[in-house]
Amino acid sequence: MDVAEAVERRYDGTVAVWFSSHYQVDTRDWDNIEEFGGPYHPLDGYYRSDDPSVLKRQLHDMRRAGIDAIVYDVFSTGTWDLTDLPKDKVLKLLVEALSDQKRESRKLQLIIWLEKYLGNPTVEQYDYALNYVREHLAQRDCYFRFNGKPLVVAFLNGRNDAINEIECKTNDIELRRIRPYYSDVWCYVDFYPQMVNKEWMVVSPGFDDYLENAYIARHVHKNENADLEEIRRKRLFADREDGAFFERQMLRAREVDPAIIFISGWNDWQYANQIEPAIEYEYTYVDLAARLLGRSKETKPYRTSSDG
Repeated sequence: MDVAEAVERRYDGTVAVWFSSHYQVDTRDWDNIEEFGGPYHPLDGYYRSDDPSVLKRQLHDMRRAGIDAIVYDVFSTGTWDLTDLPKDKVLKLLVEALSDQKRESRKLQLIIWLEKYLGNPTVEQYDYALNYVREHLAQRDCYFRFNGKPLVVAFLNGRNDAINEIECKTNDIELRRIRPYYSDVWCYVDFYPQMVNKEWMVVSPGFDDYLENAYIARHVHKNENADLEEIRRKRLFADREDGAFFERQMLRAREVDPAIIFISGWNDWQYANQIEPAIEYEYTYVDLAARLLGRSKETKPYRTSSDG
């Protein structure tokens, strides 16, 4: 599919985007941008995700991008696990906002993403989180259903025996595994060309794991003498090419026409893998997404007259 066809032919599946709220309790991404020289900076400055005005702006911009569903990563911070879900102020704000969208021409839905930083949840933690989804989220109109069931995505950090047990006893929730790069399950982020998957195809603006690896070396492993230049040389990197990488991945996904197109980062600043507006590129990726999804006309109410 070429650009002209993508622009003219609307994608009628679901467009989902990864969204994190760890800025409510953990300033790690902002700290790393400063310490390790991150390439991008939020257009409106560093923020706290539990600020209702920040969330309101983010939801407006997601609608402008043509997004349908928010894949909310509930791990939030390395100091929390899945049993800390009741503490998550952003999730509560998000659910409140998505439960009252009468005035919005574009209605957003919610998908929960489960993980544990630098590891995997236990069976007990998965049980707790899935019960939380059942009791507080799954029956809401704003919760996204796949194959007729509430969808929950579980991120795999290496081998994960707990998820095997959980899948065997979970029948009322559509549970899907996800991992990064070329994958036999759903993919979080990948180089071009992405693996074909008729259920779920990933589209990324570009990504760079240098900030993450530098942070882990210096702060998790407490190695103040970490060779950051060596880490930089070994990094996994996808050049944004001023939007050309995003365009190629989006066109490949449009050609396959999966049930879900997953944009791998709304605010994944830690990996420089975000489409949220930045000082360096402003609304480039937000508006490029809407255009390549064939949704520019329906997202026009979320652009000002000066935006076009």
